[in-house]
Amino acid sequence: MPIRAEVVVLRSGQIIKGEILLNNEEVIVLRLKNGTKYQYPQTEVVTVKTEEAGSEVKQETHLQKRKRNVTTQIIATAGAAYIPNQCWGGALETHLRIGTCSISNLPIFLGGSVGYRGVFKPDDTYSWIPLQLAFQAPITVLPSIEYQPLLGASVGYAFATNKNYKGGLCAGTDIGMLFHLNQRTAISLSLTAQWQQTYIHISEIINHIEYANFVGCSIVELGMKFGVHF
Repeated sequence: MPIRAEVVVLRSGQIIKGEILLNNEEVIVLRLKNGTKYQYPQTEVVTVKTEEAGSEVKQETHLQKRKRNVTTQIIATAGAAYIPNQCWGGALETHLRIGTCSISNLPIFLGGSVGYRGVFKPDDTYSWIPLQLAFQAPITVLPSIEYQPLLGASVGYAFATNKNYKGGLCAGTDIGMLFHLNQRTAISLSLTAQWQQTYIHISEIINHIEYANFVGCSIVELGMKFGVHF
C-alpha cells in the first residue's frame, strides 16, 4: 500500500506534493495528482512530511544518518593545448578533489584539488602539479534528477616539474551533465577550457654570447572531462 505524503522537500528548495509509491534507501518515487510519476535520488531529499503522526521526525532522522557532507571526485581530462607563438599539442590531466557536497542544503560542491597537468608537443613536454580550489553547481533542477546539467570552475597555482620552465596561476571552467548511478555514486561528462600561466626557459646566442631568460606565456587547453563522484 503506498504511503500518503503531503510534501517532499528537495535540497534545491523545490517542494513536490503527491503520493509516494516507493521510498527506500536509494530513491523516492512520487505520483502527482495528474498521474505523472517522478523519481528522486534520496541524496537530493531534505525531508518527507507524511500524514501519519510522528513519521516526519522518524524520516528526518533517517535522512540525517544517510546524509553525507563530504564527497570525493576523481577527474580525468583529455584534449588539445595551444602554446602561443609555438604550436598545438596534446593535453592530459587528472585530479583528486575532496570537499563538501552540500551548501545551504543545495547540491553544490566546494573543495580542494590536487593533480597532474601535462602538455605534449612534438619536440617537448611540459607538466605541472596544480593545487586548486574547485566549485561545481547544478545549472537548473530538472523534474527527474537522475541527471543534472552542471557548471564548474577552478582556480589555483600549478608547480612546474622541471627546472627548464616555471609554474604559474591556473584557472578553468566546464559545463556538462551529472548522472546519478545510485545513492552514493555519480559520473559526469563535461566540455572544459583551462588556462595555465608558465615561464619557459629561452636561450639565444648573440655575437657568440649566450643569453638565457624565462619568457612568460599562457597555455590554453580545450578538452573533454570525465569524472567519478562518490
